[in-house]
Amino acid sequence: METVFKSFAGLFFFFLLTSMGISLIASSIQASNANRALLGYVEKIENSNYSDEVIEACRKDAKEQFGEGKDALEVVKARQNGKKHISYARATLNYSFRVPVIGFTTKHSVSSVMT
Repeated sequence: METVFKSFAGLFFFFLLTSMGISLIASSIQASNANRALLGYVEKIENSNYSDEVIEACRKDAKEQFGEGKDALEVVKARQNGKKHISYARATLNYSFRVPVIGFTTKHSVSSVMT
């Protein structure tokens, strides 16, 4: 009887550790996807010379991919010394970092400066 109990306890902990590992890997992949998406948005925005239409399309795409509502992608443009053209901008992508097995969820963000 003791052997049966130890076997089931061992299987339980094996499945618990396996599911934790899979969930941590999935969370890591989600964070990596957010970094990659931000780099793609930055490249599109820089290539369009900070076009408002492209920024809005990137915001819509970020909202669909990461589901953080209107604030999924924030882009702040800046002019330097009163010049007419935009000198630089900062893009911030907000997303939820989840570890489903233990119910852990936090808000994370990644940023990039465009010149």
